[in-house]
Amino acid sequence: MKIQRALLIDHDDSFTQNIRSWLSEKFDVTIINHTEISEFKKISEFDLIVMSPGPRSPQDYPHSLKFLSELNHSQYVLGICLGMQMMTVACGGTVQTYTPPYHGKTSTLESADQKINGQTVARYHSIICQLPENQFELIATSDQLPMWILHTEKNWMGMQFHPESFLTVSPEIYLNAVLQWISK
Repeated sequence: MKIQRALLIDHDDSFTQNIRSWLSEKFDVTIINHTEISEFKKISEFDLIVMSPGPRSPQDYPHSLKFLSELNHSQYVLGICLGMQMMTVACGGTVQTYTPPYHGKTSTLESADQKINGQTVARYHSIICQLPENQFELIATSDQLPMWILHTEKNWMGMQFHPESFLTVSPEIYLNAVLQWISK
């Protein structure tokens, strides 16, 4: 079986190494900082690009937003937390402050997919996504907020929750879902 390669773009976040560890069960992972993305020329060598979580809002990461807007639509991209928020903004959606912040708390996913409906996941965010119309399919919600999305045309998947967190029950469900998604 081919070794899958993932490029993890770090947005100066303490969760980056946790995500690397989670991914490394199925992927050979390379990490670069978001400020290096415009000079990085080997994008096509990776099976998956992961936009990490990070502090602040998507607009604070112009290199990453530009990268997403110029990226080939066939490239597989997983956005986690801030990464999903960046995808939303890059597609014309908006983000807004969520009060109170939901840091280090668990939520239950609501989904038509019985494998993930009722699953407990970790949330660490104070910003929520207002998705642009007809561009994303909702895979799961929590508290009526988008938690897991798929772009309808691009190979983009976003998770507002943290699949790698110790608070997320059965993190392998989400890693296997990503692997199946990029293998289709």
